Amino acid sequence: MCLITVYIDSGTGQKEFMRDIARMEAEAQGFLLIDLFGERASVRGRIKSIDFIDEHAVVLEQNMDKQ
Repeated sequence: MCLITVYIDSGTGQKEFMRDIARMEAEAQGFLLIDLFGERASVRGRIKSIDFIDEHAVVLEQNMDKQ
């Protein structure tokens, strides 16, 4: 099973925010992330890149707000 890992690009590098993302929903100023076990996190920002093939990763540019 290939699930997505979300990284945050702060301009000085990328940091892993959350892994095993099974669902990603758009919100007003960002995204709601839901992992394989139902854990939820909201993150503000916009998509910088998505790699479905090699790294299974989404890179977001933003301010971090994990709930």
